[in-house]
Amino acid sequence: MMQELMRMVERTEEEPQERLRRRIGARHLRARQREERRAEEAIMEIAWSRLC
Repeated sequence: MMQELMRMVERTEEEPQERLRRRIGARHLRARQREERRAEEAIMEIAWSRLC
């Protein structure tokens, strides 16, 4: 699961925001941003759980 989350984050970082906006509509962009935010939160939760 951790590798899958990291791949999502890496894939997102590879695409410039301007190109992303042109390629997909606003609705898809918002959905993707929600997905990214959830992935980042999951990564942070895993990191914190390992510290405790």
